[in-house]
Amino acid sequence: MVSRRNFITITLMILILTFMFMFTGVIKESLNEYDVNAFEDTTYTGLDSESRFRLETASDDGFSIPRRYALFVGTEFSEDVRNVVRVWCTYTKRGLKECESLAAYEIPEENLPEVVIIDGKYLDVANDLPVMRELTDRGVHLIMARMPHITVMTSSPDLCEFLGIRSVRNREILVEGVHLFKGFLVGGERIYETDVDDAGLQDLEMVIHWYVLDSGTKTYIMGMLDEDEYKNENMPAVLWRKSVGDARVFCVNANYLTNMYGIGFLSAMMAEADTCEIYPVVNAQCTTVADFSGFAEDNTEELTALYSAAQPALYESVIWPSLISITQRTGAHMTFMAAPQLDYDDENEPDNSLFPRYMALVKEEHGEIGASMGRVSRTPLKTKMLRDAPFYVEGADQYAILSLYTQDLEEVMATPWEKYFPKLRTIATAQDNEQPVVDYLDRDVTLQRATAIGREHTYGANLAIMGYETGLAYSNIVLDMKAVSYPESEDDYWQILSSEISQNLCTYWQDFDAFSQTTLSESDARIRRFLALDYRMERKGDRIFLYTNDFEGSVWFLVKINAGEPANIQGGTLEDLGGGFYLLEAVEKEIVIDVTNAPLDFYQ
Repeated sequence: MVSRRNFITITLMILILTFMFMFTGVIKESLNEYDVNAFEDTTYTGLDSESRFRLETASDDGFSIPRRYALFVGTEFSEDVRNVVRVWCTYTKRGLKECESLAAYEIPEENLPEVVIIDGKYLDVANDLPVMRELTDRGVHLIMARMPHITVMTSSPDLCEFLGIRSVRNREILVEGVHLFKGFLVGGERIYETDVDDAGLQDLEMVIHWYVLDSGTKTYIMGMLDEDEYKNENMPAVLWRKSVGDARVFCVNANYLTNMYGIGFLSAMMAEADTCEIYPVVNAQCTTVADFSGFAEDNTEELTALYSAAQPALYESVIWPSLISITQRTGAHMTFMAAPQLDYDDENEPDNSLFPRYMALVKEEHGEIGASMGRVSRTPLKTKMLRDAPFYVEGADQYAILSLYTQDLEEVMATPWEKYFPKLRTIATAQDNEQPVVDYLDRDVTLQRATAIGREHTYGANLAIMGYETGLAYSNIVLDMKAVSYPESEDDYWQILSSEISQNLCTYWQDFDAFSQTTLSESDARIRRFLALDYRMERKGDRIFLYTNDFEGSVWFLVKINAGEPANIQGGTLEDLGGGFYLLEAVEKEIVIDVTNAPLDFYQ
């Protein structure tokens, strides 16, 4: 029997505990403001396309005198390489000049190009080689973006010697793999070797011309053959460098510079051409969950048969916990692109009362909610936006939609999206290795193109990741949930798909942990500062100086030091990425890096 005193004591304790938990929950919900997109204020920069750096309007403030620039040599058939070079020059704030042939190029007496990038596929050896020799004699670096035709190489011993080739051993050879050596791209060494277990991963160029290099060259990528039969120096060279006095001649025996991730290869080559190199990067790792459609009972019959749950219950009890497990393992700040419904031809309407619950869940995981334009019905996009509008107005309340995902960018740009998403700042879209990764779409909205598909991974995709990370310190991994709601095969079942996504994200991005995990709105702010940035760098003895234009917040650079090691730094912080690469966060306009243990003969 409980005494009156004990009964009163127990009752008071229960009341106090109940009050404490309820009060804590109320305070937590009140302070967190789950119905507000915190990124609306924290990522606002005030920058737009008018703020972006443009060489033609650069002020005469020391950044543009002398402005380093590249010369591209190629014909009308070199458009794929030319596009990569143009984007690379834009991102690295270089000037760009173009001509169709070296023979028609007049070498200036002063203000020489820093580098000449040649589409060797259309090289005129007799007329162009003398100009190439004169350029390198004057300290200009050369990049052979594509090698001349093999018949040209076999008939031009002088050209072979100039490019560091001892012999052309075979017109074509099927290699067993590709070896990327440490120190060239951010992320380190890779061996893309084909074997029985991972034959499906191999999608790199495996049939190449077999060039054997001279001594004194440096190989960055080579084809792999039987090690018992061939030594490394006799393996087929894929990307290498030869020194000609103070100049460097790079050769690319593959189509890496016809893909947009070639911007990373260009930056890596320039980083190998001197004692140090500094160039701006975005520093943002995004994970975009497209077509997150847990609001309407689409495809109920099939999903119930597979998971014993309709779509809303499937997303809440199965898919959401799996995604959160991935974020906790990777540290990702996911952007969940809501698709109120996928099938607009059925009678099921989305339940907007579920939206506030996801607003709270997403905010707890430092994520963000955007809008997805995916659908399985033939509903025009304008109609979809009209039908989705009440869902966002009634369910989202004050929540500002700042980001949008679409697989068809042209379709979105042709619709009045401003009417339905007036605060939109950035649009993420599908992967396209022929187009710029980040850019402005109009005055106020930025583009963020996918750089990888979360469920898929091949050797070619891995090399592309390393190219984008080296060129921009940027990635946007897209996880498309539409296949889960409308599976076409067993590979689309969530238990299989989630395992593939988790394995890929936890394996292939671990070498880039130093880069920031961001939502799309966070990376949008960094992209705007990146595109507006201008800078100048120089090395004097054991000190590296970096000067930037005005900016608010932080901007980031990749630093490659080939002679010495960084010691003290003023105006920013450095993080070692390995292989001589460092991530620099600049917080002041002038940054000074002291270098130690540098051989004197490397100084300029």
